[in-house]
Amino acid sequence: MINIVHLNVHFNDERRITAVEIKLKAIPEEKENKYKHNLVARVSAAFFATTLFTDNGASLKTILNPKREDVVDLYISLKENSLNFDDVAKFVNYLQKELDNSPF
Repeated sequence: MINIVHLNVHFNDERRITAVEIKLKAIPEEKENKYKHNLVARVSAAFFATTLFTDNGASLKTILNPKREDVVDLYISLKENSLNFDDVAKFVNYLQKELDNSPF
């Protein structure tokens, strides 16, 4: 199981959302998996099941935390658009559901 443990929304001077930063943490059973790349693969698969990046994304960084191998950081830069908090909340909810239903 992978849980979203931190969410940070970035804004520009006009109060428009420019980026979303998410930290995801695996439960201890996942951490003991000898194939640590599975964690990044599961997060990536769940993320791309959403339409946030295809609809509004400009760039994406997916980083496995080198000190804590049970944490993955996602940083999604967004195109200039009118994304609002409701859209971000729907994305986060859908991402968590995809993580929960991950077949890996």
